[in-house]
This record gives sequence, structure tokens and C-alpha cells, in this order.
Amino acid sequence: MPNKQHISSFHQTVMTGFTTRKRRISMGLRMTPMIDVIFLLLTFFVMTSKFQEPEQLLPVIVGKTSSQTVVAQNTPLKVFVEPSPSGCLLRVENRPAIKLSNENRSESLLVLARKVQQELETTGPVPVELYYDDAISWDIVVKVYDVLYALGLQNITFRIEE
Repeated sequence: MPNKQHISSFHQTVMTGFTTRKRRISMGLRMTPMIDVIFLLLTFFVMTSKFQEPEQLLPVIVGKTSSQTVVAQNTPLKVFVEPSPSGCLLRVENRPAIKLSNENRSESLLVLARKVQQELETTGPVPVELYYDDAISWDIVVKVYDVLYALGLQNITFRIEE
């Protein structure tokens, strides 16, 4: 007669499939290939990126306007950047103002350069005072400065109108 233990193991084999089951090992998430891909992407982006160059220092003197004006040998050429509802106005001394808006920015700066060049033909190289208001965007003030500097004017003083 068969052994009872043998019958129970046979019964267990029939009911469950096998007496000794191999336990499945889960694959899990392999991190090494993922880290390799991340480092490759990081290297690619670092090598292909272009960084913004730092701004250089401008050789300027910033001062406030005062009621007492010191008279120098050369009377400075006054350039005004004034706020306007549709942009701003550029004016050289008492000449008519030039309207500067986003649509005609380069043309207006060219007209400004011509007017300053006409003034320089009569007076020669003189110091320049660049008057502007706090309401004016600094980008516009720098563009006007660049035009003046390109004309060979190096003694440029910023004046903030109050």
C-alpha cells in the first residue's frame, strides 16, 4: 500500500502543478543604462550650448542735472531722449524731435546720427550730455549711446532729467 506521505505529495503535485516551484526573479528597473543616457544628454547639451557674453563696462559718467551748470571751454552737445505715448522722441539741442518707435527704430537712429554729424561739422568734437527720463527704457538709451560712440564721441555723460 502506498505511503500516505507519498499520496499527499502526489496530491499536492497534481493540484499545484509542481512540487518545487522556481521563484520568479523580477527584472526591476535597471538604473545603469538610464544614468548613462542622462550623462550623454547632459554632455550633448553642455557642448552645444552657447552662453551669453558678459557686457563690457561703458566708459561713462552718470550724474544728475542741476540748476547750476558749470561752463566748460567746449559747450557740450545736448541730446535728449524724451518719453512719448507711442515710443520716445530724440532731440539734438533745439532741433526738431525725431520720433522713435519699434517700427522705425533703425531709421530714426540713422536720422539722429545725421543730425549729430551736422552739429559736429560746425563745432568739432565736443563733450556730449545725454539727457533721459526714468520712464525711458534702458535699451533705447544704450542704442542712442552706441550711435554717439560710433560717431567718434567718447566724452559722453548721462544726465537724468527730474
